[in-house]
Amino acid sequence: MRVRVFLRNPLFTPRKGSHVPSGATVLEGSVNAREGGWLELAVEVYLDGSGKVLDGTATTLVLPASKVDHVQVLEA
Repeated sequence: MRVRVFLRNPLFTPRKGSHVPSGATVLEGSVNAREGGWLELAVEVYLDGSGKVLDGTATTLVLPASKVDHVQVLEA
């Protein structure tokens, strides 16, 4: 399932060159798994709060449900 995930707050990145771009609040990608309060997402696109695409490398993230505000289904 392809989705757009809206986060409650930006992803934490300790420094430049991190595994995700600083300020990412919207993630687009495919859900790999959902269980026990976690969402495994193969992220392809990172966006900031204003919708600007951020420079980032595709990766798989496991997000706690508490981090996610809501999920928009793009393709079932």
